[in-house]
Amino acid sequence: MSIVGTVSWAAAGILAGAAMAACSRRLLTSERPGPRGAAVMSTLLTACAFGGLAWRFGRQFDLLPYSVLAAVGIALSLIDLIEQRLPSALVYSGLAIVAVLLATSAILGSRGLDLVRGLAGMAILAAVYLVLALASGGGLGAGDVKLGGLLGLALGWLGWSSLITATLLGWLTAGLAWLVLRVAGRKVADSLLPMGPFLVLGALLTICVLPT
Repeated sequence: MSIVGTVSWAAAGILAGAAMAACSRRLLTSERPGPRGAAVMSTLLTACAFGGLAWRFGRQFDLLPYSVLAAVGIALSLIDLIEQRLPSALVYSGLAIVAVLLATSAILGSRGLDLVRGLAGMAILAAVYLVLALASGGGLGAGDVKLGGLLGLALGWLGWSSLITATLLGWLTAGLAWLVLRVAGRKVADSLLPMGPFLVLGALLTICVLPT
């Protein structure tokens, strides 16, 4: 995609990010709306993600489902950072839209095997996170399991290497963040770190940077 097209799609990301930030505020259950500027930051991050996706996919149809993933994923990350939860309504809505768009891409581009691999990735990653949630005794929540399904679908469509790389990258960045917070004295040993933002970060970095 041309520079003009990339910038235009990033501008569309500002609108999408602002809309999702407003949606996130309505989904918050706590009295405090969260850190000042969080909505602005999530809007700017959505715009950056849209620009990166436009650079990655150009005018391919796949730009649509992955832009939805970025908008929903960043909104979920904002909520997870504030309240350490991932609302099922938002996760399921994103999953349904991404699934429909990928199914459409499979039909238009005769990519049935990619869709099957995406569905397998969804099932596998959700199952792995379910096992981890049960084994960790609260380290992972049901929302993380559902988010794993959404990310597994999108990453599995691109390939197994994308799914594995994004998952490892998400957990690696979470581990580094936990270590930095521990060293800085900001977290006690038994504090829980919201995983959603890191899983989304690993996915978006992998999707935008790694070649198909």
